[in-house]
Amino acid sequence: MPEKTLLQQPIDDEALSQFTLADEQMRSLYHSLPISLLSSIIIALILSISHWKVIGQAEIILWNLLLGSSLLARLILWIFWHNVHQLYSTLFWMSCFRIGVWLTGAAWGMAAILLFAHDDTIYQALLAFSLAGVASGSMTSLNVDKYSSLGFVVLAISPLSVMIFLEDGPTAIAMTGMSLLFIFFVIASSTRARHNMEDQLNKNFRLLQLTNKLNHKQKLEKIINNAQSIYISDGDIKTALSTLLHETLPICHSELGFIGQVKKDSEKKPYMCALVFGSHKKEDRILENFRATNLPENGEYRNLDNMFGMIMRSDKPIISPNLARDMRAGTLPQGHPAIGSFIGIPIFSGREQIAILGLANSPLGYTTQTAEELEPILKSIAQFVQTMNHEQQHAHDKAALEASTQHTQTILNDIADGIITISKEGIIQSFNHAAETIFGYRAKQIIGKNVSELMPEPHKSQHNGYLKNHLKTGKKNILGIGREVSGLRRNGDEFPMDLMVSRVFQNGEPIFIGIVRDITEKRRVDSLRSQFISAASKEILGPLNVIAEAISLLQTNDPDALPESFQHAVTIAKNNSIKLQKLMNDLIEAQNLSNGEAAFKLQTQMVLPLLEETLRRNKVYSDIYQCSMSIKAAANDLTIHADSSRFYQALAQLLQYTLKLTDPKSELQVRVNEDRSRVKISFSIGGKTLSENIRKNLTLYFGRHGEPINQEQYAEGDLGLAIAKEIIEKMHGNIYIEKKDMENKNEEYYFVVEFPQAFKQFA
Repeated sequence: MPEKTLLQQPIDDEALSQFTLADEQMRSLYHSLPISLLSSIIIALILSISHWKVIGQAEIILWNLLLGSSLLARLILWIFWHNVHQLYSTLFWMSCFRIGVWLTGAAWGMAAILLFAHDDTIYQALLAFSLAGVASGSMTSLNVDKYSSLGFVVLAISPLSVMIFLEDGPTAIAMTGMSLLFIFFVIASSTRARHNMEDQLNKNFRLLQLTNKLNHKQKLEKIINNAQSIYISDGDIKTALSTLLHETLPICHSELGFIGQVKKDSEKKPYMCALVFGSHKKEDRILENFRATNLPENGEYRNLDNMFGMIMRSDKPIISPNLARDMRAGTLPQGHPAIGSFIGIPIFSGREQIAILGLANSPLGYTTQTAEELEPILKSIAQFVQTMNHEQQHAHDKAALEASTQHTQTILNDIADGIITISKEGIIQSFNHAAETIFGYRAKQIIGKNVSELMPEPHKSQHNGYLKNHLKTGKKNILGIGREVSGLRRNGDEFPMDLMVSRVFQNGEPIFIGIVRDITEKRRVDSLRSQFISAASKEILGPLNVIAEAISLLQTNDPDALPESFQHAVTIAKNNSIKLQKLMNDLIEAQNLSNGEAAFKLQTQMVLPLLEETLRRNKVYSDIYQCSMSIKAAANDLTIHADSSRFYQALAQLLQYTLKLTDPKSELQVRVNEDRSRVKISFSIGGKTLSENIRKNLTLYFGRHGEPINQEQYAEGDLGLAIAKEIIEKMHGNIYIEKKDMENKNEEYYFVVEFPQAFKQFA
């Protein structure tokens, strides 16, 4: 059998070992046949001559004819084997050889019948010695096949043992025992010889197998190295894959092949994109025509109901001995080269299938062993396709980043605020359109210069020192805090602006982003509003106080002197004057808070006494609205940092608003507790009288995002709530609304005021 590589010999190791043993047995038997025939002829001549005068000549001639016929038949068999042994199987030649050996053994056995000297023990011994020699000689040439050697010995010696036993001589039993013992030795010798041959053949086979595997591995490594060299030199993955495929085809004796990339669509369904095709021919016009005219758009195969679909949904190779007759294959695209045997091998990166290797038209067919032996090629394909995926993702991300950068730049250019980025050295790196409008510079005029060019003195001279100190100490005094500063335009004018600075890192280096807004107009409007409020308050509060005092005198001096209808009107006028006085005071206070003119003296104070004093000061309002007020504290020693007068002012606004919405004869309970180092003060708002508009407005304004009050839904007391919120936040507190669903009742809304808990600084 000619030597074949592992991929050329698609059978398992055990079958190959058995096949090689039978073939070696056959060669050994037929090679020793001429010497065996010659030995048989010499022994037959000696035996015939020695018995010529003792035994009848007719019997000797008959025996020689029988033996000669068997020997001639074996000689003819040897001649045929020597010339045409490739035409028939090993089993055929082994069967013919065994039949010839058994016929020869039977002919030698006939010697014991035809040449046996009944009355002469010397010739009996000579006959026995001759047959024993023939049997011994057979062990030399036939021991590799136990069936041939055992059959020959049994047929050659058994008749003599029977003849001696029938003679009933003194040696009959001994001769019979010796014959049986000889047969046993023949069997043992044959078995031992067979085992020795098997061991030697197995060693040779393993050595051959190891050599083939080594050669196969070297070929695969050479193919992989060639493909990698092409990728390194050209940077073209498809060319590297094409080289890899074309050099793999001869190893697998395949005529056609392809490598496909497996992707997934938006619905996570797999589909294949054909990357490269290969043919064993240098110029395969059929394949080229198919690729040029009938290849699907972008080489995409999305049908999952054919062989490709099975491969994409399988984790094992799909093999078809004849694709044209395989029901799984479906119909080949028009113009596709004919395909006989086929194997599709899924290729994975981790648990994700990323590619397919397809091979077709191998005359030896394909097995799962084909995929196992191509494992290094499959890993290389996986690496190339994975690299291709990364490059495609990188290109996609780059395009998306460029689009996002363009989009961001468009937004930055259209935004009303000026946005300036500077390096850690203070050098301007970007300058949007709004910044150009604010400062009067074109971007190309200011980029590359120090940001201190946009500052008036003394900040201009001191800015680099500020920046170095921040980088050295890490203090974030300038970061994340909006503040009003002065800017310097190109024409030398100073102007007020809001500045917010943040820091990001790029390539490990800090970059500072400044957002600026020109507040010149805002300052002018605020100034006009302050002047208006101050003037209005002076013009309104003076007369209003006189009116309120006059109404009080009317009510206190002689209320019975007034008509009853006029008394009601006076009461309404008094209430409205009180409300208008409160509104004006609240308006002035809101203006002071917004301008930062209201002073705060924060001190560590006990919460419970502050609340008790607040309730005492607002008892008149609880009497007016016919409600009671109480405090329920989880602990009596909770402390906060607060300005007591501002605390009373803020809580009074909330209490007055709440009492106004609370049902008469109800109890307003103020709860105090500690939650994660924060002091929480909460009390319920209203009841059945809380309208939908009020609930919606409160939720918007005091929600977690703090949206402004809807002016279309403005109600009495809203300005006071705004003042309360401003005061609480300036004392580092927080205020929000919570809603709780009550059993068998409408939901209840709660004001919740939170302050950070302070350390006690008093005994």
